[in-house]
Amino acid sequence: MTIKAQRITDSIAHHAEGPVWWAATGRLRFVDMLHGAIIEIDDGGGHQRLEVPSRIASMLRPRVGGGAVVGLENGIGLARQEDLSDLEQIVTLFEDSGLRTNEGGCDPQGRLWLGDMAYEKTEGASSVYRWDGPGTEPQTAWDGATIANGIGWSPDGDLAYWNDTPTGQITVFDHDPERGPVDPRAFVRIPEDAGHPDGLTVDAEGAIWTALNGGSAVHRYSPEGELTEVIELPVRQITACTFGGPDLDRLFITTSRENLPDDEEPAAGSIYAVEPGVRGMQPLAFGG
Repeated sequence: MTIKAQRITDSIAHHAEGPVWWAATGRLRFVDMLHGAIIEIDDGGGHQRLEVPSRIASMLRPRVGGGAVVGLENGIGLARQEDLSDLEQIVTLFEDSGLRTNEGGCDPQGRLWLGDMAYEKTEGASSVYRWDGPGTEPQTAWDGATIANGIGWSPDGDLAYWNDTPTGQITVFDHDPERGPVDPRAFVRIPEDAGHPDGLTVDAEGAIWTALNGGSAVHRYSPEGELTEVIELPVRQITACTFGGPDLDRLFITTSRENLPDDEEPAAGSIYAVEPGVRGMQPLAFGG
């Protein structure tokens, strides 16, 4: 089944990524990753920018009790205010100026899993970190990746899914409540001419939706790995997707203008949406 997504905003971001439905405001939030900002959009397509104390904002998730956890260029920031006015960097993950954080999410136990990548996209230079919250030290969960990207969990919390973009593969893990994702193995391999798996989300039926950067599409895969739905977009650089709306029945899709000339793909950097006939899940919050 193929559906065309509808454009719901102007081109409001350079590199929109990491969308998340923000229950506290009833609106969609996402990062303008390479411009160090978080953007929130309203029902009419209007938006406001929330600046962060970093030139990179790689991801955000709601925090139990209010506020947010935010991925910054080389570390992690926390805020208690919903407008992020008190956001400050709490953790430094690395000092290497050739690296930056890149996408992440929270598991059912409320822990943060945050990836990184080399600015030069060096093969094997990317790691994924686990952080349990203030008072704990971040740990390297696994390494040897190139562009650590979208991560999400099945509705029952027994499985985790993750993308290392250049591999063209969605990886599935068993999720251990104490250790986190373990026993990685191939879930789906995406043909190179279809694009590269970027951000992902999991719906309430346990199916995996992944944005295909360079492929002008989002794919939905059943828990068995069967391609069941394709969402088509009119721009190439599709970065991530998430479910939102009061009933979590709209799939929001972010796109990028990175490396595009001003006169090429004027609709890139916009947000798109579609109602695919299934619902998503509430975003997993950070417990720290």
